[in-house]
Amino acid sequence: MRRLSTIALASVLFAFTVAACGEDEDKEAVKKDCPAAPAPMTGSHALPGNFPAPSDMVFTSVKKDGPSTVADGYLSGDISDAHTAIADAVKAASGYDVTKEEQDVADSEVNFSGAGNSGQVKMTQTCRDRTNVTITIRPA
Repeated sequence: MRRLSTIALASVLFAFTVAACGEDEDKEAVKKDCPAAPAPMTGSHALPGNFPAPSDMVFTSVKKDGPSTVADGYLSGDISDAHTAIADAVKAASGYDVTKEEQDVADSEVNFSGAGNSGQVKMTQTCRDRTNVTITIRPA
């Protein structure tokens, strides 16, 4: 029994060490200069349910993945700015609700429902002045 407790304690300590290391890497990544921005997509980036993406979001692709629609793009600024822009846009849109939101050092999620859909906006900041955004919308 004592050996099992020792193994469990070692596992927990390892998990905390890995998490702390990942957070340190995130803190360093958000200080790096950004490479050239990906090219914006051509054509329409209309999303199901007239999803309320921020007007300054640059879309790089929109594709179907089974019943889901997945849109990729980016916002200028850091993760905090991007999280606020997405959450505020969803909250302000008629018929949409934020069902959950979470923000860490370099990543953020906003879950939503509305217009017969549900989904998640995943944001990651991998450099100083740009946050990558992936919007996944699926029928509710």
